Amino acid sequence: MKNKFLKGAHLSERKFKEILKLFSEDLTATQIANISGVSRVTINSYLKKIRMQIVKYCESLQTDKQAGASSWGNRTPSLHQPQDIAVAVKTDVDRIVKPVIFGIYKNDNKVFTEILPDVSRSMIQAIARGRSVLETVGSAERIRRFSGVVDLSQYRLYHLGQAHHEAENKTVLDDVDGFWGLTKHRLAKFKGLNRNTAYLHLKECEFRYNYRHEELYAVLLNLLKTYPLNLS
Repeated sequence: MKNKFLKGAHLSERKFKEILKLFSEDLTATQIANISGVSRVTINSYLKKIRMQIVKYCESLQTDKQAGASSWGNRTPSLHQPQDIAVAVKTDVDRIVKPVIFGIYKNDNKVFTEILPDVSRSMIQAIARGRSVLETVGSAERIRRFSGVVDLSQYRLYHLGQAHHEAENKTVLDDVDGFWGLTKHRLAKFKGLNRNTAYLHLKECEFRYNYRHEELYAVLLNLLKTYPLNLS
C-alpha cells in the first residue's frame, strides 16, 4: 500500500495521517487506538518509530550546532546505537537505583537536552550550592554549558551557576523553566516511565517545546515526508 510517510506499511496514508494528527495533539496510545480503530500494539509500534525519527532530528540539530556536522540526511544517525535509547543502563542494580539525570541548555533560540550518565545526584546538589566538586572529576567544562540539570527520579530542576542572578540570562532561564514545566507535565502522564524509553520521551518534549508556536502536525508531516519512517 502506497504511503510516502511510512515505507512498507499495511496502513493507508490517510489513516497514518490521522494517527499522526492525534499524536501531534499529544493523545496517549490508548486514546489514539480507540479513536483510530487501529490496535494498541500497532499504535505503540508507530509512535515509537515517530519518536525515534524525532530523536534523530533533534540530535542532528545539536550535532550541527556543536560540531559543524554534515546534514542529517548525509550522516549515520547515532539513534540506532543501543546506549542512546537505553540511557546507559548497564546492570539490573543500575536500572533500579541509578537516577536519570539530564542537562538543559539553549542555543539559537532552541532548547536542547543531554543525558548525563556520569553525573550523580550528589554532584548536582554540590554544584547547585556553588561548590567546585566538579572541578575534581573533570566535568566542570562540560557541566558549565548547562543552564539547568534535572534529576528525573525526583522530578527536580537545579539551576546551575550564576545564571539566575543575571538579568541578561532571564530569557534563557524562562525557557529552561518553561521546558521543564512542559516535560514534567507530559511525563507525569506515563506514571512510572520506563528507563529504556526515557530518552525518547525527553527528546519528544524537546521537539514539542521548540515548535510550540507552530502547527506541530504540519511540522511532523514535513519531517516525515522528507525522512519517511521504515517498518523494515
